[in-house]
Amino acid sequence: MLERAKTGFTRAVPDWVQVRIPRLSDDTRFAYKLLLPAFLMMGIIHFLPIVWGFYISFVQLDASYVSNWWNAPIVGFENYAKIFNPSTIVGAEFWTSLRQTLIFTVGSVVGIYTLGLATALLLNRDFRGKLAARTLVLVPWIAPAVVTVLTWQMMFRTDTGMINHILRMAGLIDGSFFWLIGSRSIVAITVVWMWQNFPWAAIMLYAGLQSIPEHLYEAAETDGAGRWGKFRYITMPQLKPVSVVIVLLMVVWTLINFTVPYVLLGASPSDSGKVLMLFIYNYAFSNWSFGLGAAMSTVLFIVAMILAYIYYSRVIGGEFEGGAI
Repeated sequence: MLERAKTGFTRAVPDWVQVRIPRLSDDTRFAYKLLLPAFLMMGIIHFLPIVWGFYISFVQLDASYVSNWWNAPIVGFENYAKIFNPSTIVGAEFWTSLRQTLIFTVGSVVGIYTLGLATALLLNRDFRGKLAARTLVLVPWIAPAVVTVLTWQMMFRTDTGMINHILRMAGLIDGSFFWLIGSRSIVAITVVWMWQNFPWAAIMLYAGLQSIPEHLYEAAETDGAGRWGKFRYITMPQLKPVSVVIVLLMVVWTLINFTVPYVLLGASPSDSGKVLMLFIYNYAFSNWSFGLGAAMSTVLFIVAMILAYIYYSRVIGGEFEGGAI
């Protein structure tokens, strides 16, 4: 034991158990000291709000207890029972919002990836003005989000909006569609979210296309493969490491997106556009039902984590041996 203490491996364990704890070097300890402030700030900004929100979901924190929240009664899983019970008003609205959120997420992710891939394939070609085209593609992504959404809001207006005007000129409609209210509001927020984020997917996929070895296409062409064959058996498999990351991030970002639905449709949209983030906002900050809002936020957090885990374990982990991309 004395000998192990001299070498820095002290543990109160039986002699037949050999536990070796390596001593950290001075450089490693210094690196941890440099990282400590960042870890503390991450904990304050991210970890503490998550713990606080999780706690609030188990108490009856409403307008009656805002000034003395520490006296709010603990109700256990009562808030969760309300939102999961479809026979209650809040439960029925919660399940409707969750359904619309999933529709919004699936439609957005499919659209963003498809537009991003098409744009990346075009940028991968040699043509005059390629550098300018790559710069212009990034405009929807780098533009201020609120400005972009307000511009789309004007375009979606019923009487004076550009969208209805173009559809009438093309002969696709006779009158005017209501895009910001009614059943088409989910289409409106999906289109705007796609427009904002497809440039990011395009640049990521374009970088992936640039890394594909040219000799793979030459070998496929020698074997008689056409454009579709090279795209199916070379381009898409080679882009899979990039694609799985894009899809995973876009699913999480879309589930928690608040800016586009709120700015485009307002705080109280129709059922079609009432995604879960807006529904949580209404109950937590408009109705002052912070306990119910926290319970819904917790459910959304768990849903996002479950989807991310399933996707990671089935797609990324299985394909890349533990997710090492």
